[in-house]
Amino acid sequence: MGVIEDVRIHEPPGRAVGAGFVATYTLAQVGAFISFMPLLNVLLPLKAEAVDPAGKAVLLSQVTLWGALAAAIANLAVGALSDATRGRFGRRRPWIVGGALAVAVGHGLVYAAADRLGLILAMIVLQVAINVMFAPLNAVLPDVVPGRQKGLVSALQGLALPASNLFSAFVVAMLVTDLGARFAVAALAVPLMILPFALVCREPVAPVQASRPKAQLSLAALLDHDFLIAFVSRMLVQVTITLNVIYLLFYVQGSIDFGGRPAPGSPETILGWLMASATVASLVAGLAGGLLSDRVGKRRLLVTAGGLVMALGAALMALAPQWPTPMLAQIVFGAGLGLFSTVDIALVAEVLPDPAATGRDLGLMNIAITVPQVIAPLIGLVVLTVLGRDLAWVFAVSTAFAAAGGLVVLRIRRVA
Repeated sequence: MGVIEDVRIHEPPGRAVGAGFVATYTLAQVGAFISFMPLLNVLLPLKAEAVDPAGKAVLLSQVTLWGALAAAIANLAVGALSDATRGRFGRRRPWIVGGALAVAVGHGLVYAAADRLGLILAMIVLQVAINVMFAPLNAVLPDVVPGRQKGLVSALQGLALPASNLFSAFVVAMLVTDLGARFAVAALAVPLMILPFALVCREPVAPVQASRPKAQLSLAALLDHDFLIAFVSRMLVQVTITLNVIYLLFYVQGSIDFGGRPAPGSPETILGWLMASATVASLVAGLAGGLLSDRVGKRRLLVTAGGLVMALGAALMALAPQWPTPMLAQIVFGAGLGLFSTVDIALVAEVLPDPAATGRDLGLMNIAITVPQVIAPLIGLVVLTVLGRDLAWVFAVSTAFAAAGGLVVLRIRRVA
């Protein structure tokens, strides 16, 4: 514990953070993404299929929709509450620890659900638990990390998504085959990765105030031009990401054309390889993009490039389902995702309008992630109902969202 003890994060945000903070914070971010990425990629589609084999796609959309509504409310509320929290354990830490433990319980509830209503209610509980942990964890970056290190820390934070996808691909989809064991592995991984950061690292000392601060739920940050543009950009691109996450397994099961040859494995195995390929591309592009954005700036252009590359990957999924093109499409998609998500984290940290309300405003910004979890299932329902059951149409629609999200960020003014 000696290394981390020397890297306390109570230093003023203008001072550099050390290797201990960066390492444990990165690990915690990976754990946070494991709380929901294996769930959306693998566990929830399989659970929906077990509950209602004939209507699995519609049930998946419904469960995701209600869970996302709960996530949006919880993220905004807990971000504001953590801003106002005072005590010997800090502002963010109690929420992070409590949320991480509740996530494990939530996974158990989802696994135990036996019918449509039970699955929806369990998903609501799990999404609330995830966001009790996730909103305060994200607020730590602008609390602590100085501007000259935001690109580096954001690059490492951006690796959390592809790392969680690797966990989904190799551990949840391929290595473990029993559904109960899959849920257990994902549930246990979350507190094991998050608690070292939450329990050992120290938060910055909150400024002394004459009275105890009150939690304030406010949408005022959306009145800031640059914050609003960043919000819209993230929301549009997240629609594409969510559509890819929740429908990829069903795309593998029914849309890929193997040219009359046997599939090279079970649908879960093929899904694992698609996710692994996309993740490698995402790791490389994300790390390179974060470091490059620190060195040369130009965060807007890098975010735009990421969105357009994602659009290209989604278009390939829609237009060329012949194997192995879907593998290439996911590699392209993953590269765009890594570039976009990593640099976007640093960009958002620079457009926050109120340093005293970073938790609240990041909670608001994170609604740009949770709202697409509402919009995407609705889009999927409409597309599958109006245009038929061919999932190629879903990926065609997602192409437009990625391109629009990448381009709109160019209207941000105070970030290069």
